[in-house]
Amino acid sequence: MRDLDIGLLRAFVVTAECGSVSGAAQRLARTQAAVSMQLRRLEDDLGTRLLNRSTRGMELTEAGHVLFPYAQKILGLSVGARQALAGSAVQGSIRFGMIEDIAVGSLPKALQRFAECHPGVALELTVTESTVLSEKLSLGQLDVAIGDPQLIRGRPLLTWRLPLRWVAARGFTIPQDGPLPLVTFDGVCTWRQKMIEVLAGSKKPWRTVLTSASLASIQSMIEAGLGIAVLLDLNIRANTMRVLGANEGLPPAPVIELGLFAADDQGLSSRPVSALWTFLSDELQAEALATGQSAA
Repeated sequence: MRDLDIGLLRAFVVTAECGSVSGAAQRLARTQAAVSMQLRRLEDDLGTRLLNRSTRGMELTEAGHVLFPYAQKILGLSVGARQALAGSAVQGSIRFGMIEDIAVGSLPKALQRFAECHPGVALELTVTESTVLSEKLSLGQLDVAIGDPQLIRGRPLLTWRLPLRWVAARGFTIPQDGPLPLVTFDGVCTWRQKMIEVLAGSKKPWRTVLTSASLASIQSMIEAGLGIAVLLDLNIRANTMRVLGANEGLPPAPVIELGLFAADDQGLSSRPVSALWTFLSDELQAEALATGQSAA
């Protein structure tokens, strides 16, 4: 029985996490053809199909679901072994905060990979609004946070831009007469302000049908057909929602900015925080590239 090729396993894991060969190619700094060849080689070696292409991207087959946790563990042990031999094992704790909108999708997977590669680091996660993250950073209650740069005090270590999309339920019909029914975020939210400015600029009338601080409730209300909203790509449920645009008479949806912040200027001098920063910056820049936006 032959050993599994760790390079092929890495291509498999990253493709599964990104949901596409193109996303995996960007993260691995390889061509799409090279990643596709690695996936075929792994499937040929195992004699089974691991990934299927669907309307939502590349999805794991039953065999892929079996292999995935083993592949993650193998990759994590490989990194851990190198660090142990080099005497660079990282120990400590990190208090990391983020807004709810990015506490889904690929970022939690990056945190999972970090935890597997650095078992000596204890992660304490907080999901809340940007204004609360700003307060916790200033009080020293968080080490690192990701949120809206307009609402968090201090200079971000990294910023990147992501597009919002107009989204509605699959069976939703925009009213021909009368204002657009909007489902919006509650509290201090620059995204809501940007959305209203875009509608005002296009002289599109609107009315608020629901305001909520919960992303899950906003998604549920969209699916129920109560109105339309703006969401990030990673928050759109492809099987129940559809993206709207010029065909429905809507102006281009706004682009938002996010920032990565440390509690103070010495934040990255902490070895655990520095190690986490490496994982997060790679993930966030790959995501920005995948959506055609900029990171700096």
